[in-house]
Amino acid sequence: MDVTKQIIDQRIRKILEDNPAIFSEGDMERNRSKAFLLLGVSAYLDIDMAEAVQYLTDGGHDGGFDAAYIVEAQDSQLNVVLFQSKYSRKLDVDSHFPANAVEKAVNTIKCVFDPSAQIELNTQSRKKVDEIRSFILDGAIPYVTFVMLGNGLPWNQEGKNHIENAFAGQDQVRFEYFSHKDIMRYINREHSIDAGIAMSGKAIHENFNYKRVILGRVSILEIYRLMEEYGDSLLEKNIRRYLGKNVVNDGIAQTLLDEEKRQNFFFFNNGATMICKKFSFNGLQEQNWAVKTKDLQIINGGQTCKTIYQTVRENPGVDFSQAYLLVRLYEVDDSDNQGIIQDIIYATNSQNPVDFRDLKANDEWQILLEKGVEDFGYVYKRKRDNLPNTNAIPSTVAAEAVFAVWRESPHLAKYKRNEFFDKYYVRIFKDLNAAQLIIAVLIFRFCDGNRKKECEQEGVREHRPYSQYFLAYMVGKQLLRHFGMGLEKLTHMNFMDVKDYFEEEKERMYHKAELAIVNVLKNYFGYDDLAQIDGRTMAAAFRRFDIMERYLKKESWWEENM
Repeated sequence: MDVTKQIIDQRIRKILEDNPAIFSEGDMERNRSKAFLLLGVSAYLDIDMAEAVQYLTDGGHDGGFDAAYIVEAQDSQLNVVLFQSKYSRKLDVDSHFPANAVEKAVNTIKCVFDPSAQIELNTQSRKKVDEIRSFILDGAIPYVTFVMLGNGLPWNQEGKNHIENAFAGQDQVRFEYFSHKDIMRYINREHSIDAGIAMSGKAIHENFNYKRVILGRVSILEIYRLMEEYGDSLLEKNIRRYLGKNVVNDGIAQTLLDEEKRQNFFFFNNGATMICKKFSFNGLQEQNWAVKTKDLQIINGGQTCKTIYQTVRENPGVDFSQAYLLVRLYEVDDSDNQGIIQDIIYATNSQNPVDFRDLKANDEWQILLEKGVEDFGYVYKRKRDNLPNTNAIPSTVAAEAVFAVWRESPHLAKYKRNEFFDKYYVRIFKDLNAAQLIIAVLIFRFCDGNRKKECEQEGVREHRPYSQYFLAYMVGKQLLRHFGMGLEKLTHMNFMDVKDYFEEEKERMYHKAELAIVNVLKNYFGYDDLAQIDGRTMAAAFRRFDIMERYLKKESWWEENM
């Protein structure tokens, strides 16, 4: 029996045990499949499980996807990662990912990303599809990664045919299989990687300022070998997420596949920066050094290396032997120079930052929040981990909640997650105390939980799937108004009073906010019957700033309506 399957199954049982509120259905097999989905989404996106919960859509009429991650990128690009999960309880049998499931995924993409296509969906899936289509109608270009999660083998030739027949030559769609072994690599990702790197031709070796560096060229096939052997574990310290195809990665792939440009790839790409605690090589050898490294990491160029890996793997008939990449290998050790690794990571990634959560984890603000939250009996996770408990507060969830509830930015909190710890970091975390953080998270989680409940009330039914960030802001505003204070007055001194009042009155405040939003939308759209507004238009309205500016930020509106 596959030992990795046993360990993952054990982890699933632990997730079920620690999170009974999420897995309330009586069907144990269904709960196990949902737990595997949650674990797989968390591992693939490299996020905490508490954050991954909000992306799940599984259930009847889910449209062919069990989870969806949507993030707005640069240059009118929309990155969408869809997941479909198949968990087999037969741990002693290896079966291929079902070809009919692949076919269903192909049809899903054809329907979801065509705003004119009709598709039957449950509430959660409909919400995600409407969000995607609202971006498309605004001119965004979607780049789609469809991830098949399974604890068996990848799809067979029949499944591959479904993909190629539908999307051959289509650079906006990529399918990927993510197995129990990939999840295990994620769980064990902090293990040191002691790898060899084959340099090609002559390289430069320098010692200066008590540090060492090698600059040289490395074969594309050598990069492929490293990624094949170690996978994303090589990117643990890389502060960018790889989200599949995009305009930059497409350019890299196209250059590698162009027979004339391929041999000059070295000159067209910025290369990769790697660090290690120690490297060694035969200095008596003039060229083609076999460099041995201890604790190797790629800290810049991770997307390039991932794209190289995908391109080589998907094109086995292409000769990549004359394609090379510039590699800078630094021998550095934090014990000798505290913080230098983080400084190098920041400097080499600052031209187009995506996710700085890890970089900010040791920031003084984060450390103080961790201590403060602990004093209230909660757990604040300033660093990501792979623990199965979803009750703790990851810094990403805290940032999302605070941005929506206290910083008057519910329209940004949903789609700007990649900028929470960079562009919006000061705005979110400056002068934030533990009491304010916890209350914001309690409000946000309550509103997000209500989003998933069916509602038959006219008007509320139309906006509930899309308005939770705005409702969280409105509940927070009601709290402060009740106590007659500004946010700065919410501290450890009155935390329990505010928390107790929220727990007692949250249903009433939420319902009041929902009805107020109905009136706002009627005025905003000019319709008394909100059923006339389709989901795409409704989703787009909550993505823009004008509802905040025209209504919710004005004290006069609150005096008249709340």
